[in-house]
Amino acid sequence: MTAGLNHDPVEKTKEGYTVKIVYQDSDAKVVGSLSDKFNTIAGFNAGATALVASAALSAAHGGTAVRDTENEAFSATLKCHDTNGELYQVTFSRDRVTLTSYSDEAIRTRVETWADTVAALA
Repeated sequence: MTAGLNHDPVEKTKEGYTVKIVYQDSDAKVVGSLSDKFNTIAGFNAGATALVASAALSAAHGGTAVRDTENEAFSATLKCHDTNGELYQVTFSRDRVTLTSYSDEAIRTRVETWADTVAALA
């Protein structure tokens, strides 16, 4: 409970998804690129599809649009309410998990212990 309101123990507070597109000529040489950021996964998926399908953008870049998925980025931040009353954030991105705004070392230990059980984070 914060300011008289009940909160879920974990709340998503922020998310962002960045699509990367490269434009290649007939020799597969990169002749252009773009990136665009979306605040939902649905927007990211729809936006990526629209960007790749845009004949106008392909013509303007002088090449064929190809997703650069290895360089796409995402992140989501969770606000966590610890049973001791402390609030902290856990941010997930493509290559790391970041824990911030905590003071009780037991929180870090619990997050690390949990992360060790998630194969995708190994």
